[in-house]
Amino acid sequence: MANEFRFEDYPDAMTFKPVTDKAIAAFAAEQGIEFSSDYMAFLKAHNGFYFDLDTASPLADGVETFDYITYLRGLDTGFEYNDLRVFLANAGLWDKVFRAFCYPVAEGRGGDPIVEIFSGNAKGKIYFVDQDVIPEIDELADAGVDLQNADDVLAYMIHQQGCFNEVATSFSQFIAKLVVYDDNGSINVSIRRPLE
Repeated sequence: MANEFRFEDYPDAMTFKPVTDKAIAAFAAEQGIEFSSDYMAFLKAHNGFYFDLDTASPLADGVETFDYITYLRGLDTGFEYNDLRVFLANAGLWDKVFRAFCYPVAEGRGGDPIVEIFSGNAKGKIYFVDQDVIPEIDELADAGVDLQNADDVLAYMIHQQGCFNEVATSFSQFIAKLVVYDDNGSINVSIRRPLE
């Protein structure tokens, strides 16, 4: 597939400290997170990725993209910018309602998180979160959103607030939809459209 991102094409990319099954399980229990098997396999194989790439082809004709990806998050990576533990420790809003049903697996160039849902009807799906329009928790409560119900919160975020945009049905599909391309000397990694 044109411009397809593949880990094996970047053997000289930055590497991160390996993470053990025990560390993954302990962190998930501590945070109340249920990692998907896809994401756990990624953690064990790569434990994060930094898209600081230096080679790519121009974007092929007909390939449409959405946003840019900077990092894939790992756990205890030794690199604070893509470390899930560091993010959740300093996440502000993420300390509240969103942590109950999703966790960030990647980050866009502008700091927008890309999350995997681990609870409710959308379990396993990947969403791009537009942090510029995320509401305060009080706004959700005032709108009558059941903050204990993942489906209720997600429906509000999608249909009322417009800040959660589905980009893939699984973490594996998300990785498969990543494209890398040279845009006048700038190497970008984006999500291939269509998003759903």
